[in-house]
Amino acid sequence: MKAIIIFLFSLLFMYLDFLFAEFSPVMVSGLEVYFVPRLLLMYVLLISIYVSPSMSAFIGIVTGLMLDVYIGSVYGVHAFGMVAFVAFMHTAFRVFYKDFVAMAFVILLLTFLYETYIYFIYRVLDLVYMPIFDYLALRAAPSLLLNALLFFFVFVIALKTSKVRNNLRSRH
Repeated sequence: MKAIIIFLFSLLFMYLDFLFAEFSPVMVSGLEVYFVPRLLLMYVLLISIYVSPSMSAFIGIVTGLMLDVYIGSVYGVHAFGMVAFVAFMHTAFRVFYKDFVAMAFVILLLTFLYETYIYFIYRVLDLVYMPIFDYLALRAAPSLLLNALLFFFVFVIALKTSKVRNNLRSRH
């Protein structure tokens, strides 16, 4: 039951990520500014803390492959990235065990690094032509700000998911 609930929330966050794509880029002073939310990645990272790293890695592989198939450019980039960043989260969080500020910082840093990872993979494959400074100023920084604002929403959902899991386990 817990896997089904977590998977459904993962699909919801993937759908919300796609909905935000409809509003990006935004024209600001004649420049295209990109806001790219990573709700799914933040949720998967939080699940690795509050549920288990193995469940999070499994959800990361499945949803990462779904993202790769949906986007259709390079297969395996998102799936590998999700699993690698779950491993980074698990390693980093051994040091900062459930301190909220440290957890928020690590998750936002990992979302920024995930964005940069995707950018560099696509840049090496010549699928993206945006210079690095433009990427940092017009995509990475605005996306980091948006993800910081959306983090609290994802955090509450992840906590509720872990409580549902605990309640289901204790009743049966």
